[in-house]
Amino acid sequence: MLEFRAIKEHTNFRLDASFVCNKGMVTALFGKSGSGKTSIINMIAGLQKPDVGRIAVGERLLFDSYQNINIPTQKRNAGYIFQDGRLFPHMSVESNLRYGFKGQKNEMFQEIIELLGIEDLLERRPHKLSGGEKQRVAIGRALLTSPDFLLMDEPLSALDSARKQELIPFIGRMVEKFKMPVVYVTHSLDELLALGDNAVLMSNGSCIESGSVEEVVSNPANMEHLGLTGRVSVLKAVAVDQHNSSGIISLVDGKLMIPTRQYKTGTKLRVTLRSEDVTISIKKPEGLSARNIIKGKVTKMEQTTDGAIGIKIDIGVNVYATITSEAVSDLHIENGSEVFIILKTVALSRRSTATIRQ
Repeated sequence: MLEFRAIKEHTNFRLDASFVCNKGMVTALFGKSGSGKTSIINMIAGLQKPDVGRIAVGERLLFDSYQNINIPTQKRNAGYIFQDGRLFPHMSVESNLRYGFKGQKNEMFQEIIELLGIEDLLERRPHKLSGGEKQRVAIGRALLTSPDFLLMDEPLSALDSARKQELIPFIGRMVEKFKMPVVYVTHSLDELLALGDNAVLMSNGSCIESGSVEEVVSNPANMEHLGLTGRVSVLKAVAVDQHNSSGIISLVDGKLMIPTRQYKTGTKLRVTLRSEDVTISIKKPEGLSARNIIKGKVTKMEQTTDGAIGIKIDIGVNVYATITSEAVSDLHIENGSEVFIILKTVALSRRSTATIRQ
């Protein structure tokens, strides 16, 4: 487990943040440029010194202002992956990988290059690699130093969408395999949903909220900081079956159908629902083409900035819907009302599912 708690006065803002990152988990630091994300991982790496705080990995203190402990960067045993990979241009891929390799059995070297799918790249120089290939090599080099934890500073930000989608599964497999704490800096909501287990939402040096990705992204109070224009619900799910051209995923007490068969049974998924894609009925609908109908209870109602009514519905987890005040009146909906939410199958296909780890 990695623990971070620090305060540091910068010229233009004051950084004050704390969080915990567990083994085998990705803690994503999310926020706009200048919010303090990179400063945090630089402090963890020892490249910056907090004014006050404590940084520890397991029982090992890396920094403690009260005990006057500040372990040098080279002794912190951190794996640091930058935006641009920072490979040595005059070395082959294999030489880059073996730089810092701590003499473990060659089986580990082979295991990592197979995990990252870079067996065919070993003799190439960095200028012959695509952006995604460079980052895979950079990840492999970091892993071969046998670090206690990984720091990833926007490793996908320089890649186009196709290359990002290519690299995300490799990162997921890496986390699953090596079970170390990973602190991942990003300003991309897609990356947060695809890779993060927990999120630390940053703004102007302060931690706005920390918790599971589902909790942080689903909180309406965080919409502006996340760059969202409407409320969303982020839910955990798992692929359980297939039905014709659709996949069936398990979600708490109900099942959802998504228009894809790409997920194997048992694959963990994260489902993102926009509030405007959630329809409410006070009776279970019959004769609808929408197959995704789940029973729930209204737990909160509030007016939104555009005059609509935001409704929080408990279906075992919280789901948000947005309807007009006229609809609320017509349906006689109030706190405690039992309702059915209807999700059209096609509404779930609009970038609303992201694989956590395939």
